[in-house]
Amino acid sequence: MKRDEPYVDKGNNSTMGTPYARKRMMTYFQFSMIAVVFVLVFAAIYLISSSGSESVDYSDAELIQYELPEDDAPVVVYETNYGTFKAVLFPDEAPEYCEYFISLVESGYYDGTYVFAVQDSVYFMGGSKTSDGTDDDETNTDECDAEKSKDLWPFYGAIAAYGNQKSAFNSQIQAGSRALFIGTIEFDEETVSQLDSASDNTTLNEAFKQKGGVPNFSQQYTIFAQVYDGFDAYDEVMSADVVQPAEDDEDDDADLRPKEELVFEKVYMSTYGENRNDEFFTLDDISAVTQDSLSSESE
Repeated sequence: MKRDEPYVDKGNNSTMGTPYARKRMMTYFQFSMIAVVFVLVFAAIYLISSSGSESVDYSDAELIQYELPEDDAPVVVYETNYGTFKAVLFPDEAPEYCEYFISLVESGYYDGTYVFAVQDSVYFMGGSKTSDGTDDDETNTDECDAEKSKDLWPFYGAIAAYGNQKSAFNSQIQAGSRALFIGTIEFDEETVSQLDSASDNTTLNEAFKQKGGVPNFSQQYTIFAQVYDGFDAYDEVMSADVVQPAEDDEDDDADLRPKEELVFEKVYMSTYGENRNDEFFTLDDISAVTQDSLSSESE
């Protein structure tokens, strides 16, 4: 499975429409893919927990993404040409970004926007006015300050916002109008071992093992929503075929643009009470799983 970091333009957004910016976008994809392959799965959390003034105490993180929402909780509905999926928003944890995002949705901004990059099973990126992710005259280039919460994590189906950044894992990353829709890496035996070694929060670790996700993205992005319904459509987008480079192309890595257009045909706000799916908001008894694991270790 390919694993890489999502593209974020390293310069001013005004350059994104140029061929140079397009090439730079793909170069970043390729570089970040290498970076993630060699980063221990939970190293990001480990570094954050010991990084001093900007440390995040995740030892008591609450898994609010799996708490049953109130009926009036805001929900965004994505109607795509691959089907419909829905996500609940977290305005208490990301108030500035949620306000910005909701205003764009209610203005109809996302209707007709594109999914412009797909990393098979790991993530897709959407909300662009153009099919290749570059800016045009209609692109909203406003940005919000990063809003990171110890209670929001890059589980499978989480949605994060992003904007310009100078380097991967930039703690000051901002949030813009495009979004990163998170899939999952493969939690094989080696990955699980890395996960357990890098983090002593067994509850959080077990949630990743049960639900999937991309731990490398932890605390790197403004996570503002969680998909909870319509995973058939979500998975279809997540595994869409991408364009392959020409044989004589100097760049021998696959382009991440979808081979066929993936369009958010209509995006609108609703509430959880009008779009219930209580079954999603469950986790196996993590305390029991954790206790069994501790008992096995003691033996």
